[in-house]
Amino acid sequence: MNSASLAGRIAELPFLDHHCHAPLKLPQQLPPEILRATFSETTDRTVQQVDVPQTVAYRAMVRWLAALLGTEPNEAAVLAARAALDPAVYQRRLADDARLGPLFDDYLLQPEESYSPEEWSQLTGRPVRTLLRIEVVAQQLIPQAGSWEALRQQFHTTLSGSIGQGGVGFKSIAAYRCGLAIEPVDAAQASAALEAVQAELRSGAPNRLTNKTLIDALIWETLEVAAQLGVPLQFHVGLGDDDVYLPSSNPTLMRPIFQEPRYRHVPIVLLHCYPYVEEAAYLASIYPNAYVDLGLTVPLAGSDCAAQIATAFGLAPSNKLLASSDGHAVPEFQWFAAHLWRRALSQVLAQAVEADLLTVEEAIESAALILHGNAERIYPA
Repeated sequence: MNSASLAGRIAELPFLDHHCHAPLKLPQQLPPEILRATFSETTDRTVQQVDVPQTVAYRAMVRWLAALLGTEPNEAAVLAARAALDPAVYQRRLADDARLGPLFDDYLLQPEESYSPEEWSQLTGRPVRTLLRIEVVAQQLIPQAGSWEALRQQFHTTLSGSIGQGGVGFKSIAAYRCGLAIEPVDAAQASAALEAVQAELRSGAPNRLTNKTLIDALIWETLEVAAQLGVPLQFHVGLGDDDVYLPSSNPTLMRPIFQEPRYRHVPIVLLHCYPYVEEAAYLASIYPNAYVDLGLTVPLAGSDCAAQIATAFGLAPSNKLLASSDGHAVPEFQWFAAHLWRRALSQVLAQAVEADLLTVEEAIESAALILHGNAERIYPA
């Protein structure tokens, strides 16, 4: 089998997007500045509007989308063709073309401006299940918490309730708030941290949880719930918005979690990972519950996506690698990510077959695990 035949078989595999966000409720006549801004993690408007159109990822997205819509391969033509379609027809068309499977929605990112999980399911024709972002949950509970023990119990109840209502797991953005060097916290330390945070709120500080001690305590509590319910905990790692401090988002800082025997059966999914792909792959190679996902890195890394996948695939077992889009804001991001995942993965696996490192059937098996099989195994049915 040649590389084209291998790519053709991989192109038919479903893409279970185990980490994504419902699109924003935006006009179908989309301004170009919104589409451009989605394809970068920067908040700088010059970078968004001047630099993004010069990236490989954005240029490829426009050209591939033009082919799907049957229009000229330029941004203006694509946006005009988009504007002429009914939003429901358009989103379903993208989902079908990307061969999307179930969607796992980290729905507490801009929930007021985004489609609800139920609305998104209707638009795409796909099952949409939820992931609970634990720091946002904590922010909702902290102002009314009478004590650390009261907060802890309400936190457990909320997390457990989300899974009881069909949720599939939890997500932490500690990398944005305090870094990934998660440390043990006792009740006295957690109580003092809660009192400090509540005092800040009473003084008029914004309700954005950044207290490291309290976040660390809540992560350990989340692991306890995840262990009881048998669901994964996702961690943002590396690449992200420009308020991420990269040195403190290295996943090797999470060693105390991976070495804790009580949680060795809780899948810890490391999301994004760039530029720590090697470190994440190393963790997946030595800890039974460490999993690597390169969503967001794919598609933003553009022409480097295959190299990043190859790096992860080199050390991490194929049953420890997952694919997601981290789709957000506009449906085009998720659509493009799914296509680029398959193309880049096909390139990596074809090279492995050519080098006699894998048979064709082993390559197909690996692709199926990465694109949907591993997520089907570690998340609840």
